[in-house]
Amino acid sequence: MDSLGDKKSNSTDKMLKKDVSHTIAITAVYFLIFQLSAFLSALFLLAIGTKSEAANNNFLNNSGLPYMAAMVLGLFVIFVGMTPRIRKRVFVSSTKKMTLSIFFSLVAVIMASQIFFSIYSSIFESLVNLIGYSSTEQLEEATSTSKTISMMLYTGFLGPITEEIVFRGFLLRSLEKYGQGFAIIISAYMFGLYHSNFTQSGFAFVVGLLLGYVTLTYGIRWSILLHVFNNFVLGDFLAYILQHLDNKQANLINSSLIWIGGVIGIVILWFFRKKIRDWYRENKLLKGQLKLAFTRKILILITIIIFIISCIELDKL
Repeated sequence: MDSLGDKKSNSTDKMLKKDVSHTIAITAVYFLIFQLSAFLSALFLLAIGTKSEAANNNFLNNSGLPYMAAMVLGLFVIFVGMTPRIRKRVFVSSTKKMTLSIFFSLVAVIMASQIFFSIYSSIFESLVNLIGYSSTEQLEEATSTSKTISMMLYTGFLGPITEEIVFRGFLLRSLEKYGQGFAIIISAYMFGLYHSNFTQSGFAFVVGLLLGYVTLTYGIRWSILLHVFNNFVLGDFLAYILQHLDNKQANLINSSLIWIGGVIGIVILWFFRKKIRDWYRENKLLKGQLKLAFTRKILILITIIIFIISCIELDKL
């Protein structure tokens, strides 16, 4: 009996390693195609334009058009990489009903994550300052709002839809058979990693955990809506409303909203801590799963490459 159990365990481990390597490889191709096509699309749009150098630089920094083109090619890669079974499961509905109170409770938890993200960013900045570098530009990139309609459409709507299909559709659903906890952690890790930004990756990982739970519990449509709410409503739309005020007032209102929402989120997490603990116990990882996943060569290689890219993007003081 023990021998049969060992053989079954070894077979499951081999399948897990194979599936992790396969899905991560496809997301790596997606990431590469996305970055390359965005770059080439920007060059093409600049080549057919007749604007000044200053206008061209402004276009490169603020236009969402290159990312829209990259999004199409990136989603094509993911679609080709999906098995028919996963394609059917991407938009599968859940029997559990989402309510308005649950949705805004989840929004409050995201706002709580933003508070911890701000604290983490300050600590990280202090640490890199000790070695003569700064992450201020990365922080500004992570928190900046859209300057053009095309960028607003991408960051507020099209980007979240794409990312949810890639990370909570393809990646999460591909690994779901090894347990919800395992699938959520791996998909959240890759979601954070591909942001290629020291100050943003941690926040993206935490939000990725929440979005993974939402997808498996309520369906990907709700994770998309939650992602859009975070990017558009708490980002560009709020910034648009506050732009009519002076900077001091705008910053005060924005900070107050984040802190109020964040504190509510922390209270909600504390109030439901038993349910969260019970869910974890029911969906906890099996022994050795993370070790098997994070020792895959493809995952190690991607992590190292993106770590180097993030280091290069740090600025010297």
